Amino acid sequence: MAISLAESLQVGLADILMRKVRSVVTIIGIILGVMSIMVVLAIVNGMNKSTLEWIGQRGGLTKIEVRQNWSYDFSKGGMASFSLREINQIRALVPEAAAFNPQTQLQPTEMLNGERGYVCSLLGVYPDMVKVDDWPVKSGRFINSLDIDNHNNVVVLASTTATELFSSRDPLGSYVSYGGLRLLVVGVMEAKFLQNQGGASSFGDNALEYMNQRAFVPLSTLLSKIDPTQKINGFDLQADTPEDAKTLRKKVESIVLNLKQGKKIFSVESAQEQLEQMRKSTRIFTTIFFLIAVISLLVGGIVIMNIMLASIKERTREIGVRIAIGARQRDVFLQFLVQTVLITALGGVLGIILGYAILGGVGKYLQLQVLASAQMIWVALAVSIGVGLLFGVMPAVRASKLNPVEALREE
Repeated sequence: MAISLAESLQVGLADILMRKVRSVVTIIGIILGVMSIMVVLAIVNGMNKSTLEWIGQRGGLTKIEVRQNWSYDFSKGGMASFSLREINQIRALVPEAAAFNPQTQLQPTEMLNGERGYVCSLLGVYPDMVKVDDWPVKSGRFINSLDIDNHNNVVVLASTTATELFSSRDPLGSYVSYGGLRLLVVGVMEAKFLQNQGGASSFGDNALEYMNQRAFVPLSTLLSKIDPTQKINGFDLQADTPEDAKTLRKKVESIVLNLKQGKKIFSVESAQEQLEQMRKSTRIFTTIFFLIAVISLLVGGIVIMNIMLASIKERTREIGVRIAIGARQRDVFLQFLVQTVLITALGGVLGIILGYAILGGVGKYLQLQVLASAQMIWVALAVSIGVGLLFGVMPAVRASKLNPVEALREE
């Protein structure tokens, strides 16, 4: 007598309901393992999204940054700065760059609006900064080429700087002073915001608040009128596509290295490669915690296997009767395998439900963005069913190979 799949499911479900306490104990390990997988995947998804948002808010995947290499030993010689001649030479050698912004940044100093002051960072920049950093102007305009050529005394304020100096008033057309130089406010930047992840920060909830605490002047004005001793300490470029950024980064690195006589005074990094490096780190984190979750599932699987073996011992006579009236070995095998998979699948479903239920609390406790996805459900469910298949084979094989004569003698 063949046993249908529907009958195997019915018998398995009836056995689970009849032995409620044992069933609950059996699937606890599966529930915990699946919950762990859900939480880990949600944290990883959230970290990936936060990383992309971070890079996007700072210029996107096409951005390339050239900054001082802090690991360089300056006892070998060299200076961590560029001359205007070097900057112009680099720009001429990379015509494929969609945007180019050399800059220098002064130590935070008080900017004054009458008697009202605010300590902010002043940067000397080129007009392409808005393109390189993907940072639009909220009101007024940004620095233009005429400002650079004529060394104009103009300034563009970031949002927090504008608020601190002018409160709710419109700063456009007003004058501020910095280091004794009067500067005409010609623009205000859009506020930058990204939810801070992983705990307290000196900038509060906004991980990009440091950008809002800046002010921008023409690079030529900063170097000629505000602080002639300053040097250009870095520059940014923008490629047309993230793929082009990799090629452009290597080219710029080679140019800078040649200019500095082979000394690695500057590091050249593309946002695309930074993202890839971050994802490698994330994969390590994911692998570690995924293994912890899998160990929990394996422990649960071993428990299930032992309980199923005990269940076979209890139902030996029943199995003998089934075989005696025509059930084939594969029918008995299927019956017990289905029952094991049913238990782990039930644990998987409960683990998924509970995992979703605690995601908000986990994110709040860790102060991290957690992001659920449909992929998480399928991965968690597939893993739980896989555990059932893995640990259900041995009990099912043992049940299917019972001798019917000996099984019928079992009391």
